[in-house]
Amino acid sequence: MEGEILEVGDVMTPKVLTADEDTPVTKLSKDMEIAEVGSIVITKSGKPVGIVTDRDIALKVIMRDRKASEIKAKEIMSSPLVSIEPGVLLERACAVLAEKGIRRMPVVEDGELRGILSVRNVLTRNPTCVRRFYPPE
Repeated sequence: MEGEILEVGDVMTPKVLTADEDTPVTKLSKDMEIAEVGSIVITKSGKPVGIVTDRDIALKVIMRDRKASEIKAKEIMSSPLVSIEPGVLLERACAVLAEKGIRRMPVVEDGELRGILSVRNVLTRNPTCVRRFYPPE
C-alpha cells in the first residue's frame, strides 16, 4: 500500500446519511444511531449545504441545555460545507482535513453528493497521511 497513488474516490464511503436542513436534532440523533455513524450531511433542496456531527449535537445542544426536539439541523450544522471532489489525490484531501481541523468531508461532484471521506477512511488506506493530525510531541 505504501507508495500507492490513491484518489478520494478510491477510499471514500459511498453511502452517506443525509437530512433536510429543517430536520429536528432528535431525528438526526436517532438516524445516526441506527446507521451507526457519527455525522449526517445536511441538504437544502436536495443539495449538500452543511454537516452535523455527534460532537455538534453534544456541544451545541446538550452542553447548552437546549431542547433537541426544538432545534433544527440548520441551527447547529457546520456551514459553509467543506467538501472535496472524488478525483482529488488522497494526500491533498488529508492536507485539507488537517488544515481545516475536521474529521469528515463530503465528496461532491457537479453539485451532487457522491460519498464522504473520513479520517478513518484515510487511516485504513494511507496511515502515514494521518500523522498530520498527530504531530510529534
